[in-house]
Amino acid sequence: MKLRPWLDKRPFQIFLALLACLLLTLETITLVVLFPTDEEAQCAAVCRLEAQAAYAIPLAEGDTLFLPLQPDSTLPADYHLGTVAITAEQSGAFVSDEGHAVTSDALVHEAADRLEGDALQQRLKETADGLQKRRERLQKELKLLTIYATTHSVVDDGFNQVMDYKTQQQNALARTDSLIQTVSSLRKEPPTEARLCANVQVFTSDSTSTALLPTAHRDHLMLLRTASGQLPAGFSRLTVWRWGTMAWGRMLCAFNDFGGTTRRPSASLLEATRQRYASAEGGPWLNPLGHLCGVRFHGERIGSFEVGRLMAGVHRWPVWWGRNLLAKTRAVWASIRQPHPSPRENAFDKNEIEPTRICTCFVNSMDWRYEGEVVVTTTKKGKTLALREGWGRLTWPDGTRFEGLWQADTLSTGERTDSVGRYVGTFDAKLRATGYGEAWLGSGEYYAGEWKQGLRAGHGFAIRDDLWLHCGWWKNGRFNGERMVYTPDRVYGIDISRHQHEKGRKRYTIDWDRLRITSLGAGRRVLGAVDYPVSFVYVKATEGKTVLNKYYAADLREARRHGIAAGTYHFFSLTSTGAEQAAFFLKNAWIAHTDLPPVLDLEPTDAQVRRAGGDEAMFREALVWLRRVERACGKRPVLYVGQQFVVNHLSKAPAAFRDYDVWIARYGAYKPWVRLLHWQLTPYGQVRGIAGEVDINVFNGTRTQFEEYLRTVRK
Repeated sequence: MKLRPWLDKRPFQIFLALLACLLLTLETITLVVLFPTDEEAQCAAVCRLEAQAAYAIPLAEGDTLFLPLQPDSTLPADYHLGTVAITAEQSGAFVSDEGHAVTSDALVHEAADRLEGDALQQRLKETADGLQKRRERLQKELKLLTIYATTHSVVDDGFNQVMDYKTQQQNALARTDSLIQTVSSLRKEPPTEARLCANVQVFTSDSTSTALLPTAHRDHLMLLRTASGQLPAGFSRLTVWRWGTMAWGRMLCAFNDFGGTTRRPSASLLEATRQRYASAEGGPWLNPLGHLCGVRFHGERIGSFEVGRLMAGVHRWPVWWGRNLLAKTRAVWASIRQPHPSPRENAFDKNEIEPTRICTCFVNSMDWRYEGEVVVTTTKKGKTLALREGWGRLTWPDGTRFEGLWQADTLSTGERTDSVGRYVGTFDAKLRATGYGEAWLGSGEYYAGEWKQGLRAGHGFAIRDDLWLHCGWWKNGRFNGERMVYTPDRVYGIDISRHQHEKGRKRYTIDWDRLRITSLGAGRRVLGAVDYPVSFVYVKATEGKTVLNKYYAADLREARRHGIAAGTYHFFSLTSTGAEQAAFFLKNAWIAHTDLPPVLDLEPTDAQVRRAGGDEAMFREALVWLRRVERACGKRPVLYVGQQFVVNHLSKAPAAFRDYDVWIARYGAYKPWVRLLHWQLTPYGQVRGIAGEVDINVFNGTRTQFEEYLRTVRK
């Protein structure tokens, strides 16, 4: 039988059959499109994303230079993404079986896909300037650290800590030099562009991660795809329609937490009035049917049309619609065969309080704001208490922020950020730095050590560019100095004058053959017995323009004869000029090329300084003495001053004066922190062979360094 006659005889039946097929198809499509997705499947499509983003410039031999998304003078560039990258953690949603996920571009801090042209040239210039400033700061720090290394040894408190920091800064300087060279070559031969580079990870409920690759970016939206091109195990996908997606009755499906240590294992459905935290950024807005009708961007909704336009470049729409229908059909069929109960919302989202539980909360009062985890308990009297326990962030009205791990409502360890700088360490119940911690201050100062009630107390190490380096003991926020351990390995010396020969009417001689230090006075930390050789001696020669020590020549001759490094000092007077005193000193002093450098003993009272015309006049005359003696002797003199002189006058001295090595008299338990050559630690020492008390001095360095110093000054 032929087909044409049959069709001619039954046109109505054929029409009814085609109409039935069309209605069945429309009914199937309508059922698939309008059949609601259960809440468990909706939440299973939401993923937690973490990204490190920066701009990347390919270099030769496979290397890459990374620039931060925003200009940064502290870390302007590096060869590793993690060093300069800005990290973000937020929600996203899978939208295809091929592992596509959609989120907002807050994941990359809304950065453009590329830097090019003048914008790239400007960024390279800013990077070069930032690297140069960093290099200068590191050089200043290393200069101080090198001085410290040459004047200390492992027996000094904190020596290893300072040397570890020195190694760290040396590596940083070498890396900075390499970066400067790289950026300089890029400025000479500019690249065409710097592309946005984002290292994105998706986290599953068991905290494992899978890499995602960005594939499209527009309208503040990002489309990502798994490296394997497959939907990760344990996730479902959302249905996305480009047109006609209703948005009424929408809910946000996202991770309602702060991220980090507060991560929740699953997403939640949140009404528009619910509090949404940092990780909710980028979460999908869903309509009552479970279809994606937007993406959250900074509290607003980017609609489904923009989402569809983003995805149009990945799949042609007929193919995309077909795959959506197929996926939705499978989901509907699975739901009919094995229905899932709707997941219960998190107790916190319903504002419920259980007898004892840990939850995430947000408290905002006039005086402070707290975001983080609490443990809610009920006392025997029925009173409900919420104690901070776990990760949390507390913010005060002035902007001071505390962030870290809380125990029993106290921040045990964490970070404080305020207008002064940043502190990382332990705290007491009043949120004061207590215990061990590190601080980076806006003034360029770094401190690592012990704290008490918000102040530095105990042992600590601090450095501030080229100004100073302090490693030792602190009290009430002030540096007391280094507290030394005295051992036979250190280099000790004495200084003598006529007082070691005359006690009233009695006269004494020095037994140079028996010379041995037997006591450093009280209050010293001594390892073993005190029985030290005298390694150097300074003898007073003159004072002012008229006073001569009659024992000077004999004492100097005996010191040389016994092989002791010897030097000569002059006691400076403010009643005569520097030129007159220099002439008197050079006339009477006997300084050989093998001797230690001459010393200017400058220890006037405040009243004497005022009578002489003030600090400026004093320093002017002292510099005359120092320069004339240096020209005549060929040796750069050393300054001998007292602790009170350092406190009251040295900071007012001209730079030329502060450039001299210092021998300081300080009789406390702590070593001074000026540019130190020798430290006169006590006037109450005992030396075998000398009657009465003797000034004891210690060289600021090891014996090897002392021998090198002698070779230098004897040239």
